[in-house]
Amino acid sequence: MKTKFALLGLLLLGSTSVNALDFGVGVKAGTVGTGAEISVALTETINARVALTDVSTDFDEDIEVSDAENQYTIDSNLDLDFGAQAILFDWYVFNGTFHVTAGVMKNDSTIDLSGTLIPDGSGNVLLGGTSYNVATDFVDPSITGKISAGEDFEPYLGIGIGRKAGNGAGLSFSAEIGVMLMDPSVDLNAPTATNPANQAQLDTDVDEAEASANDEISDLEMYPILSVGLNYAF
Repeated sequence: MKTKFALLGLLLLGSTSVNALDFGVGVKAGTVGTGAEISVALTETINARVALTDVSTDFDEDIEVSDAENQYTIDSNLDLDFGAQAILFDWYVFNGTFHVTAGVMKNDSTIDLSGTLIPDGSGNVLLGGTSYNVATDFVDPSITGKISAGEDFEPYLGIGIGRKAGNGAGLSFSAEIGVMLMDPSVDLNAPTATNPANQAQLDTDVDEAEASANDEISDLEMYPILSVGLNYAF
């Protein structure tokens, strides 16, 4: 996060050092966290914008998975880190406050999972088609994992309102709604088997459970972006 805002500071310093540029700064909060942005007027109706956001929280949740090959529940703690990096271009269609936005956004949002496998009434869990007894087959029934929204910059399209840079100095409210593409993924780490000879099979079965989870979320290709903020144009 420090690296992100160091980049933002350099961009702001660069924009303020060129007197001919009209620019603005802002703070915002939304579905990819809270953070800051700068904007620079490229033409009378087009602004370029760089935005960086981040926020973290955590909570407890039971995660239940049920399909032909997997039957298990994880009593888990989820550590959520929402954040994004964006390079955007705002077109003020009517030369007012309304704008259409297009650009690229890297959704840095992740969920770190740590929890315990909860057995069914027979004391078992089904992982990758193999039934394991939680009490006897695992040294510790703990399982960890990570859910990531994506690793690369993806296309973004949205609409919003807000004062554009180059429209005179002043403070204004901004709001934006849009959608970005994303490529979510799940990574799970297997617990330790009581019998070391069974560890390879357990790793394979957890990999199959991971593949099943990735298949379940593969249709989540779009992430909604909602944000509000305060901007100051210079």
